[in-house]
Amino acid sequence: MKELIEKFANSFRPVKEELDNGRKAVHNDYKIVEEDKPINFKMPIDRHVLNQGIINKLDFIAFVNEYKTDATKLFYNNSGITAIFNYTTKDNADHGDSKSYMHLMETDDYREFEKHQCELSQKQFVRFLKRMEPYIVAFDGKQADDMDIIEMAEHLQAIKTIDSVQRNTQQKFHLDVEISTGKSEMELPRVITFEFPIFKNDRDMTTKFDTELFLSSDDGSLTAELICYNIDQLYEESIRELTNSILADIDDVNAFQS
Repeated sequence: MKELIEKFANSFRPVKEELDNGRKAVHNDYKIVEEDKPINFKMPIDRHVLNQGIINKLDFIAFVNEYKTDATKLFYNNSGITAIFNYTTKDNADHGDSKSYMHLMETDDYREFEKHQCELSQKQFVRFLKRMEPYIVAFDGKQADDMDIIEMAEHLQAIKTIDSVQRNTQQKFHLDVEISTGKSEMELPRVITFEFPIFKNDRDMTTKFDTELFLSSDDGSLTAELICYNIDQLYEESIRELTNSILADIDDVNAFQS
C-alpha cells in the first residue's frame, strides 16, 4: 500500500532533465533553472565580420584603431586604402574578410587641373586661370604676389616674340614671351606653380604642381598649353603620403602597396 501511494505521488512531481553546459529543464514547459546555471557559462556567438566603407581620413583612422588586431594590415593602390583586420599570419590562418576601405575621392580642383593639360584657346586659358587663381602660389619659382597673370592673359593682343627652344637634354624647355597689353610690354612666366589637395579624403594635404606654359600664335589667335610633366608621379606620391599619415596615428600596423 505504501509503495502504491509513493508511486502515485511521484507522478505529480516535475520531471527534471539534464541539458548541456550544466543547465536543467523541468517539466512541463522545460524552463531553464537560472539558479542551476554555472557562473562562467556564456552563450556561443557567431564570428564577427566587418565590411565598412569610410571616406574621411580621420574617421578611417578612428575606426581602424577601434577594431585593429595583431593581424591587421593596410593595403593601398590608386583606388583606395583597405584595412584587413583578420589577415592571415604565419602562425594562424584566417578568413581575411573583415575589413574597412577608404576609396580615394579626387577633388573638383584636381579634376579641373587634369582636364586642362592640353592646348587651350585664349578664352579657355583665361577661364582656367580664373578658376584656379586661389591655388597659384608661384611664377618661375618666386612667390606669386607681384604678377596679375589673369589680366595679362585677358588683354593679350598680339604675340611679339616666341622663343621656345630646348637648351639641352638635361633641362626643360625655355620659353620667353613678350606680349602687348595695350599699356606696356610684359613677359609671361615660363612656369606656373599651383598648390591644392588631390583627394577629398584629406583636404589639408596639398600637392604642388609645377606647370610649364607654352604659347603659340596662328593667324593672330593665341593657343596656350599647360604641361605638368610629373603629374602621374605626384599622384602616386600623394597616395603614399596619405597612407603614411594614416599609419602615423595607428600603432603596430604596416601598409603594403597592392
